[in-house]
Amino acid sequence: MTPGDYKSILLDVENGVGKITFNLPQYGNALTLEAVQETLDALNRCEASDEVGAVLLTGAGRAFCAGFNLKEIPAADADIEDIAAHFQVLAMWWHQLLHKIIRIKRPVLVAVNGVAAGSGLGMSLCADMVICHESARFLCAWHTIGLANDATTSYTLAKIVGFRRAQELMLTNRSLSAQEALDWGIANRVYSDADFSTRVDAIARDLAAGPTHLQAMAKESFHQGWRQSVEEATEYEIQNVMESVRHPYFRESLKKFMAGERKSDLEQVRLP
Repeated sequence: MTPGDYKSILLDVENGVGKITFNLPQYGNALTLEAVQETLDALNRCEASDEVGAVLLTGAGRAFCAGFNLKEIPAADADIEDIAAHFQVLAMWWHQLLHKIIRIKRPVLVAVNGVAAGSGLGMSLCADMVICHESARFLCAWHTIGLANDATTSYTLAKIVGFRRAQELMLTNRSLSAQEALDWGIANRVYSDADFSTRVDAIARDLAAGPTHLQAMAKESFHQGWRQSVEEATEYEIQNVMESVRHPYFRESLKKFMAGERKSDLEQVRLP
């Protein structure tokens, strides 16, 4: 498979950013199995490319991602084991994709340009940063169609929004506005229609220009830290520190800092 073979997504690399666009607007970017497989392939390509310093996920049209594509489910009156087999295969591919978003050694920015439902919410929760259009909406949706929650929500949701809010969001299937998502910690920033595309591009470029190896260490350590004692977490931190000291980037950065060329390293990515 090559990017030219993709039928359901687009992959563009520019200014160090690997931009993956879900391109099924006729379905609200509810992803087919083919689209999930293509997205995983695109993520692998981005990680393998020295030209890609950050990954941007977004959707074509007026939706980010409405979850999985219901049209692929066998008919409701089909044999239940055939339906179950479909979900088993679909879940395997979706889980690989979600794991990759977390594990890929690149910062992943999600630009939510509309609805993020079900697995669309799941991808947002797995990403390193989330930027929202003012019209963005987030909802769980699984219980509405009779399914248990999925898409990493048992791992991510309560950790990000807190236990009570996670329960409320899942049990009531309420829809969160962009501003509510910001207040709950799901989103980093919300922008108006006039500013959204420009701000997303600028943030993605800033992420791509950062020290990729250090960004990868940070995201991995944060995810590991959710499951570790403080002793394990700090031991892992010092291992990363020692590895980063031996990287050429450290010597170069230290020289510039000591020479006063860097007035501040406290904010590498600007979020106006």
